[in-house]
Amino acid sequence: MDKIFRDALKGLEACYHGGSIDKVRLDFSTSLNPLGPPPSIAETVRSLSISDLSLYPESDSRSVCYSIANSQKLAPDEVLLGNGASELLFMIPLIAIEKGDIALIPSPTYGEYSRAVLMMGGNISYYPLLREDDFRLQIDSFTETIDEIMPKLVFLCNPNNPTGEYLDRSAVLDILEACRKRDTILVIDEAYVDLSPKKWYSDDLIQNGNLIIVRSLTKSFSCAGIRIGYLVSDKKIISALKAVKIPWNVTILGQKVALALIDELEYLKKGVELVEREKAYLLHALGKLPVYAIQSDANFILVDLKGRSAASINEKLLERGIYLRDCASFHLPDFVRIGIRKHEDNVELVEALTEILGVEEV
Repeated sequence: MDKIFRDALKGLEACYHGGSIDKVRLDFSTSLNPLGPPPSIAETVRSLSISDLSLYPESDSRSVCYSIANSQKLAPDEVLLGNGASELLFMIPLIAIEKGDIALIPSPTYGEYSRAVLMMGGNISYYPLLREDDFRLQIDSFTETIDEIMPKLVFLCNPNNPTGEYLDRSAVLDILEACRKRDTILVIDEAYVDLSPKKWYSDDLIQNGNLIIVRSLTKSFSCAGIRIGYLVSDKKIISALKAVKIPWNVTILGQKVALALIDELEYLKKGVELVEREKAYLLHALGKLPVYAIQSDANFILVDLKGRSAASINEKLLERGIYLRDCASFHLPDFVRIGIRKHEDNVELVEALTEILGVEEV
């Protein structure tokens, strides 16, 4: 029976992700906009009729692509909509990776990049982000690695999950230039960028011809149950991706919600303000506990438990209905990632950790 499966699938396993844990009252394992879904989502859902559900959605989500292009100062054929950012990330190796091709991926980072490449028979070269550097990417060394190994793809999560580092435009330009010299496609995953106060406009960089930028509306607008993501890139790359995209990949509901969310700039602004306020609170409070919280430019914080098992800490937190992102799947078993929530939730988490770690009240 095993002979029917492709060799590239041998040893391939599903990645672990946060969310969907039973008995969780306060879920810090997901990193969504702490404001929750904007009212426009409920209004959109209520506007759907039964007859709408009997219709096929636009196969290419052209209405949403036109709307995104207009808001981002792009051409419609430079935009592609997906059933979540992860679907789009899995499509990229379909057009770029052949057996034996190399993809360069910093580590730790989002685990699905490597799975998408390995499924196509590609090889992974991991660039280690070091604990002693707070897992910060060393740009000069990284670009030298690109020049040496000549990868077909480079994946860059910006801000990086789970470390929270957000590279500035200068750093990204250096990496993009190194990729251009080696005919390498740079894939930047900006799933968390909308909730970073340091966000900078990157869409103009797709004119280089070797860049794909992937984004998630799911995280920005706290609608994980409605899978919506999009990417922007050079027209030739978009055309190739359309050739491998499954038809009707985004439902009518997803397309209508996406159209409603594109102009929710004020909501995002309030979300960033809340994230920054609560991040400051958590960093200050965690600084009084026997752990080490790494500075973050995103809506989550990576925390070094100083040798304690993340699984054991989570087990005790679950007794209180609280759950953190165990980072064992990032090969960091003594780290957790904390998604930033509303103040009362964050206070409850700090109180629980204070009790579990056996220290005086923070």
